[in-house]
Amino acid sequence: MASPWTLLVAAAMAAALLPAPASAKTYMVGDGAGWDTGVDYDAWARGKKFKVGDTLVFRYSTPEHDVVQVDARGFAECVAPDNAVLLTSGNDHVVLGKAGRFFFICDTEGECSSGLKLTVNVH
Repeated sequence: MASPWTLLVAAAMAAALLPAPASAKTYMVGDGAGWDTGVDYDAWARGKKFKVGDTLVFRYSTPEHDVVQVDARGFAECVAPDNAVLLTSGNDHVVLGKAGRFFFICDTEGECSSGLKLTVNVH
């Protein structure tokens, strides 16, 4: 029978061989361009592997822009619900707290229909 010390050392060695959990990432939406018109946000999001716990940072000029999380219909129609939380700091951090699809638009008149909207799929 192995001694408790031997078992402890063996357990520590086994734990050291396990891969470390992936840490959350922070994504600057639009990279250097930020949250602004003229950016292809579909292309920006393509190929990124968003995970639960990651953070999206929306940087933009105020009061020209804002950020609103909406549902799929609000995204398609560029309409924020009356009770939507409007982010207006110009440096908004949104933690992706669960798996699923997330939709964001700019609620400033005409901006969403001009392409200022983003959808991300979180795994």
